[in-house]
Amino acid sequence: MLFKRVLHTSMNQGIPVRSGSGTGIFSNARISTRTEDAAYTLTVDDMAGGVVQFTSLTAGRTVTTPTAADILAAATDMDVGDAFQIIVSAVAAFAITWAAGTGVTLAGRATTPASSSTNIFVRKTSATTVIWTVL
Repeated sequence: MLFKRVLHTSMNQGIPVRSGSGTGIFSNARISTRTEDAAYTLTVDDMAGGVVQFTSLTAGRTVTTPTAADILAAATDMDVGDAFQIIVSAVAAFAITWAAGTGVTLAGRATTPASSSTNIFVRKTSATTVIWTVL
């Protein structure tokens, strides 16, 4: 599951409430290591741990986002405007160029630089679309 609202205790009333925008980051990251050396389509399973690491690139490669339908099917707690973050790392000295899956709008940078990582925010913009912002 990509996005799950957690319960936390309300500061005012001391009762459990569902988390919402601005209530902080709750995470336990798991790295998904990708060893492909070709164009690749990211899956929601790759994203589920919050960190994706590409370790075997021997040239710049294009990585396509999952479709918005796949992302939203795995993030059933998301409301329009909600977002989650993943980190993508290109370990080798070659960059990742992002391509949009169906229903995904790319924003921010078009690449994850070589030997670097990027934070990616995925925000639900409608019942069927998301924005994939590469920082």
